[in-house]
Amino acid sequence: MTSQAGAMMESLHGLEDLRTAAPLLAAAVALYILIEQLSYHRKKGSLPGPPLVVPFLGSAVQMVLDPTRFWDLQAERASKSGDGLAADFLFGRFMVFIRDSELSHRVLANVRADAFHVVGHPFGKKLFGEHNLFYMFGEQHKDLRRRIAPNFTPRALSTYAIVQQRVILTHLRRWLDRSATDAGRAMPIRLPCRDMNLETSQTVFVGPYLTEEARERFDRDYNLFNVGLMTLPVDLPGFAFRRARQDMERLKSNLGE
Repeated sequence: MTSQAGAMMESLHGLEDLRTAAPLLAAAVALYILIEQLSYHRKKGSLPGPPLVVPFLGSAVQMVLDPTRFWDLQAERASKSGDGLAADFLFGRFMVFIRDSELSHRVLANVRADAFHVVGHPFGKKLFGEHNLFYMFGEQHKDLRRRIAPNFTPRALSTYAIVQQRVILTHLRRWLDRSATDAGRAMPIRLPCRDMNLETSQTVFVGPYLTEEARERFDRDYNLFNVGLMTLPVDLPGFAFRRARQDMERLKSNLGE
């Protein structure tokens, strides 16, 4: 009985500690949300954007549920601003959407360690890797660009164009045959276009060295990777973001074989 009474007393003390800590925790969360809102509005200034943002996530849910509508809304806000700019908040980070081409050029011309960084994705380093071309600066970036430059000379590009034309015409004929079989009924074209683009890229950059089995693995992993790009970045087993990270490793291994 004595041990049971002691356990009950400890439980009561634990509940009292929790009741004491709960208001402090709630106050800390409220303070964090307030600071986040104030920081967002200080950076936003007069730029068009949502008046209030969801803590940490911001507009991430809208972007995941309907990415096309989300980016159309950014472009619409930017076009109405007069400066070609709009503001938003994603995953705890302030974001500026640029619609003006001249301003975009100025930003991209100043990509360096002490100025602008190309992100590609809010959690891009986890997906693309720390040493991706996206995240290189200085001599390391210049050296890699110098080494891949021969792949993009006019002569090389003309060779790619011939290969691309052959693949694209094959797919167009396939679409026309399918349309004729279906009596000309409209058909969704998003996935056929994705398949065409994948085969075009594979044929141009890898040539005939990918087996049919390797192409199928590549197609499957690339699709899962794209799904992971457009989901919430939950890096836990069973979530699309974790699968995208694993798919990237398989893609690199597949192309390196």
